[in-house]
Amino acid sequence: MTKGKIAEREERFKSLVESTWIQFPKIGLYCEKEVSYHKLFCKLQTVISLPKLAEYLGIPIFISGPHSKYYLERNDQSDFGHYNPEFPKKLRDYLLPAKQNPKLLQITKPIYEEWIKQTARDFFIIYQKLDSNPNFFRKEADRYIMLVEEGRLDPFYFDRFILFLYPAYTDNEDPEESSKFKVFGGDEVMDAQIVKELVGFWIRRKADGTDLEFISGLVALLNLYDPEFLEFRTNSK
Repeated sequence: MTKGKIAEREERFKSLVESTWIQFPKIGLYCEKEVSYHKLFCKLQTVISLPKLAEYLGIPIFISGPHSKYYLERNDQSDFGHYNPEFPKKLRDYLLPAKQNPKLLQITKPIYEEWIKQTARDFFIIYQKLDSNPNFFRKEADRYIMLVEEGRLDPFYFDRFILFLYPAYTDNEDPEESSKFKVFGGDEVMDAQIVKELVGFWIRRKADGTDLEFISGLVALLNLYDPEFLEFRTNSK
């Protein structure tokens, strides 16, 4: 593809991203029955398919895994989707057009508040607790990889994390052996179903090595639209 064609493709994608931000409340109205991040992804999928997104970005989204071109397989017992490390980097480059456009930021701030804020916070809260104990995080990622490789992953494996955000959560009955985490009071009100799904997401990202790129993009989003929350979560003792 020539440089001119690449530049044209990038401009089309930038325009699509900006219009999607502005029109977000009006797209995918049938997605209202979904909850949390499922609602966001449902709405986004009405705008762009995975193959088209990969085409715009000029890279494959996954480097391996069970996903088809059109369907994300989340419960495969012998494999999981390994994201292309370039994918979250590309998203970070394109998905925050308001960063350089104060007028667009003013327009999209209420949209973020109503439609995106809680999901963005939920993803950050789960990552922050996992990352507050790097040894636990790495251990769980390695365990997940092993179970997948051996075909022993239980379909309900992540049910063990439904109480993950509770201050008393422990992975060992022996206090001397149990993992320690940074805890924020009130986090435990997050829906247990969402908790276990997001723990699963971040453990898979640790497993495929893309967690730092994804959290970097999430921090950029929060820094732009939700700086008070980010400040509180990162500077609280």
